[in-house]
Amino acid sequence: MSATLRRLGRAAYVAYGASVIAAVMLGLWLVTGFVRSARRAVALQRVASRLMLAALGCRFTVRGAAPASGGARVLVANHTSYLDIPLMLAALDCDFAFVTKHELLEWPIIARITRAGGHIPVDRERAPSRAAVVARIVKTLRAGRNVLLFPEGTFSFDDGLRPFHAGAFKSAVAAGVPVVPIALEGVAEVWSQHARFPRAGRVEIRVGEPLAPPPDGDEEARAEALRAAAHAFIAAHARPR
Repeated sequence: MSATLRRLGRAAYVAYGASVIAAVMLGLWLVTGFVRSARRAVALQRVASRLMLAALGCRFTVRGAAPASGGARVLVANHTSYLDIPLMLAALDCDFAFVTKHELLEWPIIARITRAGGHIPVDRERAPSRAAVVARIVKTLRAGRNVLLFPEGTFSFDDGLRPFHAGAFKSAVAAGVPVVPIALEGVAEVWSQHARFPRAGRVEIRVGEPLAPPPDGDEEARAEALRAAAHAFIAAHARPR
């Protein structure tokens, strides 16, 4: 009997959560049509993300200071689930463009929201696309906007950090900006790799100190030093609870 009640409760939560997500995304899509500034679009996306996460019962705690004014930064975080971007939008009270996979643009609502925020799609299967994305990241940074990337390139689900791709760190060196490492902890409890839908829970987001590009060495060596330092911070703080 208790197992049946749990299943019914889970089904009711999923139906409710799916309705919330659909309503929030549709509302954001409609309002986005009246916004002409990427920064204002991201501000709206932040509000929508907070509403959606609160309705789903996904709470978060931020430890460390979110990047404020004082120049653009490259933000890098471990990649744990589809909740990562809403979590970053909700938790980091700063403007940023994020790098996302090109396939999401096949969804008209997500495509409109992505373009309105000036976010950066990448086709990970095509080398020319990856190279173009690095150039666009550098251009965005030099224009004064932060850029968020998930350098693992795919989900890790809190069960072991994958190696980081170099693009984020090469972009930081080329633009002469620091890297801010961000560790997401506990997402696996909210959205397990074995589940099709999240559940209520708490996530901890730990923001590290900015890592400045080393002053000496060639570009590749400086990028590698940044990559190693960011990976070490996130690996130390993204452990499962």
